[in-house]
Parts: sequence; C-alpha cells; structure tokens
Amino acid sequence: MRKEMILSKSRGSVTNIVTLFIFIVGMTVVMLAFYDCIGLLKTREEISQIVRRYILVAETEGYLSSDERLKMTEELKLAGLTDIDLTGTTFTGAGYGNLINVKVSGKVTSKLGGPFEVVEERASTAKY
Repeated sequence: MRKEMILSKSRGSVTNIVTLFIFIVGMTVVMLAFYDCIGLLKTREEISQIVRRYILVAETEGYLSSDERLKMTEELKLAGLTDIDLTGTTFTGAGYGNLINVKVSGKVTSKLGGPFEVVEERASTAKY
C-alpha cells in the first residue's frame, strides 16, 4: 500500500511551473542589478585612487602641472569617466603650506542605468 502511494501519479498544475519561472526571472534581475552596482563601486574606487595619486603629485610640486593634468585625464578616461571637469583644481603654484585642491567631476555610465554623476575632491597643503 505504501509503495503504491509513492509511485502513483499526482495531478500537476501549471501554476507551480509559472511560480517557479517568475522566481527564477526575478532572481536573475536581482543578480544583474547587483553585478552592475558592484561595477559602479569598483569604478568609483578606481577614480578615487587616481585622484589620490595626483593630489600627492600636487603636494610635491605645489600645483598640478599641465602634463600631470593630461596624464590624470587619460587615466580617468580609461577608468570609465566621461565629461571630465577639473574646475576647482589648483593649476598655479601655491606657496609652501598653502592649500591645494584636486577636484574631478564627471559621469560614469552603467549597463543597466543612465549616467551617474561622480565628484571626487582631495585637498592638502603644498609641501615642496
């Protein structure tokens, strides 16, 4: 009797399959959104490290030279930043101990969403 109950066929339902399919599609969307967000955070961190490297250069020289500005802009483009704006960055010599800034703003695009605004600013004093 017990074997017959286990081996007997039960009537199936389409709603079981549809529910499973909706769950799988939902989890796929959540995973794609998660990976996209992780990519944006990685890009943001890379931009932050580039700006940090160039504030150290600006500390040493007292300002960000045009050659260093071009190098930084190229690195930022390679990192995925577009519409780069350096307004607020110190491009003229500051005396020893005076404030210097490196400010970068631009846009980063993701695969699932529109462009996101990124602003990274570092400040220090000239130490040359």
